[in-house]
Amino acid sequence: MTDPKRSAQSSVVVASATPIDIARQGSVRERAAAVTLATVLVLGLTKLIVGLAIGSLALVADAMHSGLDCVAAVLTLLAVRWASRPPDADHPYGHGRAENLSALVQALLLVAVAIGIGAEAAERIASNAPPVQPGPVAFIVILMAMALTYWRARVSRQLAAVHDSAALRASGTDLATDVWSAAVVLIGLAAVTIRNQFGGPAILGQADAIAALVVATFVMIAAARLAHETIDVLVDRSPENVAYAMADAVSEIPGVIECRRVRLRRVGNYYYADVVAVAPRTVTLEASHQLSDDIERAIRRVEPRTDIVVHLEPGISEAETIAERIELVARQVGVHVHDIRVHRVNGRLSVNLHVEVPPNLSLDQAHALASDLEQQIAAADDRIQSVNTHVETEGPSLDQRLDVTRRERRLVRDIETVADNVLGGDHCHDVRIYDAADPNARSATDLDVVLHCHFPPETPVTLAHEEAERLERALRERFAHLGSILVHVEPEE
Repeated sequence: MTDPKRSAQSSVVVASATPIDIARQGSVRERAAAVTLATVLVLGLTKLIVGLAIGSLALVADAMHSGLDCVAAVLTLLAVRWASRPPDADHPYGHGRAENLSALVQALLLVAVAIGIGAEAAERIASNAPPVQPGPVAFIVILMAMALTYWRARVSRQLAAVHDSAALRASGTDLATDVWSAAVVLIGLAAVTIRNQFGGPAILGQADAIAALVVATFVMIAAARLAHETIDVLVDRSPENVAYAMADAVSEIPGVIECRRVRLRRVGNYYYADVVAVAPRTVTLEASHQLSDDIERAIRRVEPRTDIVVHLEPGISEAETIAERIELVARQVGVHVHDIRVHRVNGRLSVNLHVEVPPNLSLDQAHALASDLEQQIAAADDRIQSVNTHVETEGPSLDQRLDVTRRERRLVRDIETVADNVLGGDHCHDVRIYDAADPNARSATDLDVVLHCHFPPETPVTLAHEEAERLERALRERFAHLGSILVHVEPEE
């Protein structure tokens, strides 16, 4: 039977990543961003010098792209350093959005570079500018840049996948674009070299400008893709596949009636989930808290990096018993009930129960309270045909008693004798006698008795209960001055 004092209809549990975890991941991302910055800076300066020396628009454009990569790398370094800070009073969701903001700025810079390069390339093609004169150094620089950039792009993407860093993912995308850009530049310069050495169509002389135009297209596509992903995060677009997986995981937990909502947002490389689930309205506070812990673990199995708030709402479970429903109605009315008996009469249910009311109520008030309870119990389940209540007063919240077993040794022996005669043999032990603590409050029927009686382990509980009641009746017939008698049944050891 559920204890109404310990029942609960909602519970909230919060689980979050520790500041140490955030700081450790941040230091790894900072080192990766610093190495990327150094690599891009060296390559960008080298390509710019060689491009200006030979007059290659494609190589200068690639160098400008690398220059913006330097700016992006600085933004990435600052962003991951800021994002690695733990949540504080002003930023309860942490500082992870700094990485997403950095990625958006990088995307906008890429768009600006693409527009500038594309305009210059189109002008050169339209004016039929003279072809450039590339030399071996240009090809060496481009091949070295491709190798180093490919290596850094691969490392950045791997770290981004491990730490789920938006800034490192943006940096990896940018570097991968650099590889393709350098390859296009290499092809363009090779075509110009072939035209200069061996002759050929005039369009080969414009291969450098055409390569620059292709580079601008690559940059624009990469920027658009990066901006789309970043804006989705900044406007709190829910990762639907993750949210659906979390909702399914919560719905499968035993004890959860329904998962009503999973509201998910992403900040940096962490998720924040608000979960609303329905639990049986009769669960206790401890059971409600345990269910919240189960929901937390289920969500973390879907995505470990999740800060979770769980809200449980009460609902009617298919496993809810008639007695639990009656207790719930009694709590809503504001009274305590006990000794609930439910009988089936002519296909309908009849309920008998004891209702505890405050002792200061008049009979008319107590009857009105019991009648209201009867009506609400009948309305709670259409199978209930009749409800009969026995009104009694609430007992004191704490009754002070004294253990007087040693003082009442003769009574203890007499009780043991009656027990042996009723149950046939040495079945009972540990007889305890209690009396009122206040001498002025003692009465002739104020002695309470507690005794333990053991039966074979295979004894049906109904039979053990009947034997305990038979013993209680015998003790009351023999000792009229006793107050309460409690017979505790237990299996033989």
